[in-house]
Amino acid sequence: MKTIGQILSIRRKSKNLSINDISLELRISKSIIIGLENDNIKNDTDIIFIIGHLRSYSNFLELDTDTIIEQFKDKVSFNIRDEKKNITPIVENNFFKIEKFFAASLILIIFTSFYFLFIDQNDNEINFALVPDIPESLEPIVEKANTFNKDLSQSNYINKSDLINNSSALASIEFDENVTIVATLKMLNPTWLQLRDESNNIILSKLMDKDEEFSYELKLNYNITAGNAGNILVLIDGDVRGKIGKYGDVIDSFVLNKDFTN
Repeated sequence: MKTIGQILSIRRKSKNLSINDISLELRISKSIIIGLENDNIKNDTDIIFIIGHLRSYSNFLELDTDTIIEQFKDKVSFNIRDEKKNITPIVENNFFKIEKFFAASLILIIFTSFYFLFIDQNDNEINFALVPDIPESLEPIVEKANTFNKDLSQSNYINKSDLINNSSALASIEFDENVTIVATLKMLNPTWLQLRDESNNIILSKLMDKDEEFSYELKLNYNITAGNAGNILVLIDGDVRGKIGKYGDVIDSFVLNKDFTN
């Protein structure tokens, strides 16, 4: 049975294409193409980045891309299991356990004594909760939502046009199919991102910087592939809907819709 690398190499040669031709056409480095054709891919944090390039390469060679991607993922999973078998178990020393327990107990006793001696004075002081600061880029949205809620509490009459214009009410209103709905992906931290249209053409493929954004019409149904879904904030028509996934999650070919919440 031919490997993925052999399938890619044979098809490329049958089309009389060189590695340099592929690199220039798809903007993929020669080292990655050589690694794919030699089945020399390591299981590292850039694996989703490699999958994106493999998908582009397979589509360009007019191969069965879905089958190629599945075989590649199966190979990566097998290599991970094989690596786990070779891990040498760590034998813990009970002496160090006892030493750590004693140190932790001593710290707890000192902290408790300090609290009752100097802090707990039975005063009726106001306690303040510590909350994380709101990013500056989201403050206008929060202020708008607070203003909207305040207006509701002070008035028994709500103008329908005002309600439609408010971003917090958009999610509950029936949208006309002809209305343009815009999705915005905002990077909370540097994250690799790839977007493809319904014909698998690459719209965007790059390492996005912190606070960098990309917007598109939701009806385009772009497929989203990303290395860390927890770093991507989703806004629909300016309304914050949450992160596209959890920190560390790898997503492949995810499609947003107007009802997305997370």
